[in-house]
Amino acid sequence: MRLHQMIAPGPVRAGALFFGLAAALLAVGCDAPKQGCRLDSDCPGGACVVGECRTVAGVDLGLGGGDGATANVDLATPVPDGWSPDALAASCNFNGDGVIQRGEEPFEVGLGALFAVNPSGMTVPVNNVPQAGVWDFSAPVSGEHETFDQLVSPSGAWWAGDFPTASYAERLDDGQALDGVYRITPTELDLLGVVSDQGGAQETELTYATPIVMLKFPLQVGEQWTSDSNVSGLASGVAFFAQEKWVFSVDLRGTTKVPAGSFDTLRVRMGYTQTYGLLVTTRIIYLHVAECYGAVARVRSQDNETSSDFTQAAEYRRLAP
Repeated sequence: MRLHQMIAPGPVRAGALFFGLAAALLAVGCDAPKQGCRLDSDCPGGACVVGECRTVAGVDLGLGGGDGATANVDLATPVPDGWSPDALAASCNFNGDGVIQRGEEPFEVGLGALFAVNPSGMTVPVNNVPQAGVWDFSAPVSGEHETFDQLVSPSGAWWAGDFPTASYAERLDDGQALDGVYRITPTELDLLGVVSDQGGAQETELTYATPIVMLKFPLQVGEQWTSDSNVSGLASGVAFFAQEKWVFSVDLRGTTKVPAGSFDTLRVRMGYTQTYGLLVTTRIIYLHVAECYGAVARVRSQDNETSSDFTQAAEYRRLAP
């Protein structure tokens, strides 16, 4: 997931600290009934992964959104030459049982995917209430663009020495040159801090005193946890300090339709509170997580939203074909 857009009006916008966890878990590659194939079209209801068909929940992966409806492509991270989700995604156990185990969410350096995202700074209408068990996020929105999210290695990064346990970094927000730094364990995905692309006088390097537990495995409806921490360091070269509280719950299971197709998902509700001096800012974020594919949608409220069924999204991010 990505720590999305910092909220505070100070050196960093706090909301950004909600990272790309959602963003780049994956593209494809889960074990299931197999048959020989060359193209996704050879696999009705599935995807062609390294010459074998892999089942996809919801059937229509790749059949929706492929009509060029997305307005433009504006890639903060360029798509690598020869990039293929089939080639990058590792195989994982896929059983569609409504419980996502750690082994059903590969977090590997190099994995990435395209996402359709609404224009920065513009809200879009959204329906967070499932209709007959379905969230339909497949339709394009005005001005949306595609962005490529990828998990990158901390090796050689200017900040690597300060995060010796980091597993990968990932872009937090399309409009900022900031990355979330994450650690993977057998049971958790932890957010360690936030860093800028470059070090120097204007660098950003923020560290959580206690890592934020962004995901706890296994994920299943009814699971709840809370993470509290202080975050401090430099933001654009200026000293920064804030307190954060994250309240997580896996509240629903259903089908999430995105431009790339339909997926059997668990919805993770994230309630976010940041205290920056005298300013308190809250947000609600929904992450729609599928086995093996990771976060196929992320929907974030405006600041200080009070309704869980909010109808205007500040961020509307969906897996693209």
